[in-house]
Amino acid sequence: MNLYKTFIITLLIFFFPFKGFSQKVTVHVFMENKTAPETSDTIYYNFDRKLTWKDFQGKPQPGVPWGAMTASGFSFNSSINMDGDNIGITVGIFTFFIKHDSWKKPDINSDYHLEHEQHHFDITSLHAQKLLEEIRKANFTSSNIKQLLNSIFDKANDENIEMQHEYDLETKNSMDVQGQTKWNQKISDEIEKLKDEK
Repeated sequence: MNLYKTFIITLLIFFFPFKGFSQKVTVHVFMENKTAPETSDTIYYNFDRKLTWKDFQGKPQPGVPWGAMTASGFSFNSSINMDGDNIGITVGIFTFFIKHDSWKKPDINSDYHLEHEQHHFDITSLHAQKLLEEIRKANFTSSNIKQLLNSIFDKANDENIEMQHEYDLETKNSMDVQGQTKWNQKISDEIEKLKDEK
């Protein structure tokens, strides 16, 4: 199961006296290579750093039928600068996991169930990549920067939520082994594509 924690970081936009729609807008968007110490409450997504059960440090929710919860999300930092008639936007995107909001029940300890939770984190990362791609393709103007960034973010976030629900539905929260096997392959293939593009 996935808890959808997503934060939009306030745009670091300084209110330059935009001269009008003739100004050229260029965008530099990238995946931030964030890291945190093991003692941190936050884990930033990294292909080489898989989740372990020790990362699930929250208290299980009473009365829920599933055995674990992954609290993950994606967000971005952004800034803008002007150089004459040129406007530059820089957007850094990152995916994160929150330890104190992620939990497991005491009897959930298998690698099988851990892989299910890892794939929730993977799905979040896949949609962070979609966010990057949509920002890269967007037609920014001097008057729509903040609105368009937030609109693209909301769309990527909605698609993430939809896929997370679909994943849990088709795997029955990992209880359907055949469905889980199908999704394991699907998500692993997508993550391998991301690695190749890196």
